[in-house]
Amino acid sequence: MATLPSDKECEEVKDGTETLYLCDGVLYRATYYDDTQVYEIVSPAEEEAAEQAQTMIGLALTTPMTSGPAVRELQTLLVGYGYDVGTVDGVFGTATETALLWLQYDYELEQTGMVDEPTARLLGILPPDPEAEEGAAEEATTEPTEAASAEDEPEQEAADESADEEKSDD
Repeated sequence: MATLPSDKECEEVKDGTETLYLCDGVLYRATYYDDTQVYEIVSPAEEEAAEQAQTMIGLALTTPMTSGPAVRELQTLLVGYGYDVGTVDGVFGTATETALLWLQYDYELEQTGMVDEPTARLLGILPPDPEAEEGAAEEATTEPTEAASAEDEPEQEAADESADEEKSDD
């Protein structure tokens, strides 16, 4: 529990109905303790977030309430795919998580609510998986093809009947 830093400029951020405060890269939430309003930290400091991001496929988006330009980019991508993230504010809150879950559901990915590798590949944050592309190319070249489809058979039968009728007319 803490107070907002008095020496820092804090930005008010809305997450659904909740108001959060972003101060020097740290996100705070107002709460009460012994009838006094205090602020609890709901995100790590930027240095900690940067360290975490290096171990998580290069993304700083893998925990809710993360904030920063990478989150804003994710929100912009989700909006581009037609999902509602609330305000594009750079805060990974409940609206962003819900939009991400819907994207994962719609594209039949595991619904983690976090930017994992398959989700990052879908959004173009990471390059496509070369192994998956090779597998799809092999599948396309090894599929057997039929000489005549079932749709062609009635036409062939009609042509045969027409030829038979011409012979019987002679």
